[in-house]
Amino acid sequence: MPNLLAVNYLGMPISSPVIVGACPLTIQPETARQFVDAGAGAIVMPSMMQEQIVYRRMLSTDPLGAIEKSGYQPQQDNYNGGAENYLHSISSLRKTCRVPIIASLNGFSSGDWLEYASEIESAGADALELNLQSAVYDPNTPSDEIEANLCGIVAAVAERVSIPIAAKINQRFTNLGSMARQVQQAGALGIVLFTHLPHWDVCTDRVHWTIRWELSPLDSLGGILEGVVRVNSGTQGMSIAASGGIGTCEDALKAMIAGADVVMVTSAIYRDGPDAIRRIVDGIHRYLELNHHATLLDFQRSRPKADVGPEQMMRLEYVDPLTRSNTYFDPTPTAFSVEGDVYGHMKK
Repeated sequence: MPNLLAVNYLGMPISSPVIVGACPLTIQPETARQFVDAGAGAIVMPSMMQEQIVYRRMLSTDPLGAIEKSGYQPQQDNYNGGAENYLHSISSLRKTCRVPIIASLNGFSSGDWLEYASEIESAGADALELNLQSAVYDPNTPSDEIEANLCGIVAAVAERVSIPIAAKINQRFTNLGSMARQVQQAGALGIVLFTHLPHWDVCTDRVHWTIRWELSPLDSLGGILEGVVRVNSGTQGMSIAASGGIGTCEDALKAMIAGADVVMVTSAIYRDGPDAIRRIVDGIHRYLELNHHATLLDFQRSRPKADVGPEQMMRLEYVDPLTRSNTYFDPTPTAFSVEGDVYGHMKK
């Protein structure tokens, strides 16, 4: 019996469009197996950090200065298992999971540390996701230099491996379509929209800014959809993965209608476990049946081609909803509070 949800990602046939995004949960073989049993079509491992790999390479030549010069911190190994164990984890996941295993590298500059990509391929990874971080500290650095640096990382890895590469970028590029074409020309077969960003805040007691990691908010899909549409309209033959804010079947369908080939689910799994995957997969099945699509590929072929031009039309898409009404939708949930005593009796 054919698999109705089979799709193609990075040139690989996968059994489901729902992929578990990069996170520490995916490095545990039993947990990963549960995700696959729930309907995941592929698994993305947590990112191996540039700092960890540089530290590993420096240990033999400069053991005393390795930590200071690399930026490595021991807790990074708790996140992804460490540079040595990471390779063993790839092999373990290949034995326990019947879906593609996608490794992940997180970095911001080219260099010898990218040789680690070859070790990832040798360990058995089916593909590699490059989480490209535009670490910009100098306000005088022009945007084209930033983009060229990130594309240089993609090109350097593409020269070292034969497995497919996906570039994971953030939303801060002025022209997403242009950036997507650049990473494609550098050797990436796919693009992931978008990398998860930390939450910035200011501590009023310490009078200092702080950074913390949070799960994706429930109502955060809009920016992802915009990015998918813009990249889809500006590239050809490039796999697109929507990542961030995908928590329901409706979210997944919206992302695929916008142009995504697959969706990555992470925060929803932290909230609901493997059931989050199961609900999305079951919902897609029901949608295909109700709308008389023979397969998911049939549905994807029937969706309209994204077109964000001409300029006047895009301007109208922005201005018209802004000026049409004086009332605006408020996505903030309304809290329902009931007063009661210590025994739970409601006050009248």
